[in-house]
Order: sequence, then structure tokens, then C-alpha cells
Amino acid sequence: MMGCMSSPDPAAELAAIFAVDVTVADPTGCATVLGATRRLRGFIDQVEAGVTRRMIELHEEQGAAPAADVHARTGGVSSAEGKRKERRSKTLDEAPSFEDALGAGEIGAEHVDALANATAKLDDDVKDQLFDRESDLLDDARRLSPEEFGRSVRDLARAIERDNGIERATRQRKSTFLSRKTNTATGLVEGRFAFHPELASKVFGPVDRHVSTLIKEGAQAGDPECVDRSVDRNRLAAEALGELVASGNQNLHPGTADATAIVDATALVTGEIDDDTVCETGDGNALPPAAVSRMICNGQVTPILVDADRVPLAAGRTVRHANRAQRRALRAMYRTCGFGDCDVAFDRCEMHHIVPWEHGGSTDLDNLIPLCSRHHHVVHEGDWALELAPDRTLTTRQPDGRVFTVSEPDVPPQRRRRRTVDEQEPAPAPERVRERQPAA
Repeated sequence: MMGCMSSPDPAAELAAIFAVDVTVADPTGCATVLGATRRLRGFIDQVEAGVTRRMIELHEEQGAAPAADVHARTGGVSSAEGKRKERRSKTLDEAPSFEDALGAGEIGAEHVDALANATAKLDDDVKDQLFDRESDLLDDARRLSPEEFGRSVRDLARAIERDNGIERATRQRKSTFLSRKTNTATGLVEGRFAFHPELASKVFGPVDRHVSTLIKEGAQAGDPECVDRSVDRNRLAAEALGELVASGNQNLHPGTADATAIVDATALVTGEIDDDTVCETGDGNALPPAAVSRMICNGQVTPILVDADRVPLAAGRTVRHANRAQRRALRAMYRTCGFGDCDVAFDRCEMHHIVPWEHGGSTDLDNLIPLCSRHHHVVHEGDWALELAPDRTLTTRQPDGRVFTVSEPDVPPQRRRRRTVDEQEPAPAPERVRERQPAA
């Protein structure tokens, strides 16, 4: 519904525009055309906001297409512009007087967009208090450019935040984060972080002190870099952080290992770990064999033993649901859903029994495979039959007779899992999932 203020007469504004020959108009004539254009544009923007509001209602109540999509499809605008128009309409719902002023040509759509952008990330309480001052905001919008108005709104929001006691420390805590990823080129785990000051002091104070301790110990042991203080303190800081975290883990969680390592069972029994031995962390990062041997000796890792085909051994057994050891063992084989090239991460998957539990299937590794929720539903509700070979090649048989074969998982995350077909099939295309026609 449009605002109650008087809107311009579109016909009169159009008449005023066409009454002036802009190719020979004097300054007064140009000003007349621009004024009529602004009022007409405001009227159109107000109508558009009302239509957008209705499209939002239709989407929420009847499942019609989203307003932004309709704008993009029928209005000849980009998807981003369609979303902007939707935000504009929602902002006018919160500040109705702005819609009236827009229709009267007193402000432009850019003023409404500036208000929307300035309030987009505010807490609800702050936003409510800001819109309680709607009259003052509208006065500012009438006299300021859109850019100046946006800055004015942000300044007012900051003042309200200060009045509410939302201090800088609180915002810093909300912005604190720690992220990491593996650089596949170097094998290094790289990270980004932003700590609030209190957390930073808790982390880097002990790290700096431990670095000094490491340098002192190194000097006493005769390490030349520590003796002449040329050692890379950044490298030592990383080592110090690791030692401190490991020590804290043992204090907080006694008896738990610091990490998980995947190791050849034969190598562990014989004690012969060489460069051809499977040695990597639980998340797929390669480890030097010597480091794995040392960490196992020190009890710093939980080893997952695998055979030559990378199939985990001695991973444990439980009743119906896969236990923690079994999930850890399956994670050693699968980074993602076990069905083809599905990229849903392992930790978001559900453990599926190849032979259903209710039909006598056991909860053991040779009867378990991780499936994402979508594929899990498809298998159960679509009546698909799964077969898992000893090398974990997965065969899927659908009710219509189609058969798919999914090769064994290729564990390291930096290598895409292969897709193959049975040996009787022609040479496989570069796909891990291959459809086979039902036998005649």
C-alpha cells in the first residue's frame, strides 16, 4: 500500500516534460524538466516498492518466485539490482515516511538504499532505536546527498551503540576467528586469525616466554643458531605454540592423543618405516616416517593401522551405531561422501549399513560406508541395493536395472578420487562413476 502523502500527478509531470524542447531550452526550462523528472521517478519508485512488497508476500505465502528474481527476469535488471530493489522495499516497511517522501519526489531511491546499507548489519535493538528517530532521519535525507546521508546514519548508529554499552571489546570478541587450510603445493598447513587483545595476550605471552626457553635450551645444547641468536624466532614461535597446545591438551583431556596418524600395520609390527610407507595425519597431510615413529613412541598420536590397500584394521566394533573408533577409521579412507564425486564432507555424512542392521547386517567396517543425507535418503527410499567389495569398490543397483560402479576411495584430499568401471568394460573415461547397462 502506498503512503498517504500526496503524490505527483504522473500525467501532469509528463505534460510538463513534453512541453519543453530540451534541445533549445533555457536554464529555467531545463530546471522544469529535471524537477518533473525527479517527481515522476519518485512516483515510479514508490509504485515499484509497492509491487515488490506484494511479490514478497506472494513468495512467502504462496511460494511464488522471489521478488529479486522477478525483477531480474521482467525488469531487465541484473540479479544484484533485483536484490537491491527487494532490500529497498523492506527498508521502506521499517520507515514508512520515507516511502511517502519518495513518492513525492522529496528524496531519491538512493537515499533509501543508503539507509538500507547503513542499517543492514545492526543489532535489532540498535536498529529499532535508530528507526524510532525516523523523523530526524527523513529531515537529514531531504537536505543531504545520498552519500552524506549514509554517513550520517552510520554516525547515529555508532552513537546508539555507545549509549547501549556495546563497546569496542565486545565487537572485537565477535570478530575473533581462527581458520586454516593445507597448501597442496608445499604441504604446509597455513592459517589466518584475528584475536581480541585479551585472547592475544593469553596466546602470545606464553608463546614468547616459551620461545626464550627454547633458545636457552638450544644454546645449552650447543645449537649454533641459538648460541649466536640468529635462529628464526617465527619458526620457533610455531614450534612453541604446538608444544604449549599439546601440553594443555594433556592437562584438559588426560589420556587423549594430540593427533591421528595413518600407518601401515606391517610397518608398525616390523618397526621398518621407510619412504614408501603410508604415513599421514588423519586429515590427509603427509608426515615423514621418522616423525610418525617418534610420535607413536611418545604416545602423541592415535595410530590407525591400514594394510597395503589402505583398508583400516583393528578399528573396533559396536552394536548398531558406528563407534568413535570406527568413524575415525572410515575418515581415514573417505574425505567425503562415499558415493562417486559427491563433495559433502565426511563429518556431515551418516554411516550407512550396506546390509541393513534390521536384516542381520553387522556394524563393522566391511559393512559401513559414509553417505551424505541426500544419497542416504536415495538409497533407502529409492530402494537402491549397494554392494561393497573388499577393496571398497562400491556397486549400486537401481530398481530399473541400471548398475553403477564406484571405485575404491583415493584418500589424499589433493587428489581427485578416480572413477572406474569393471575390468570387463571398455577403457574407462576420466570419471569415477560409470553406468553399466543391465545384462540382456
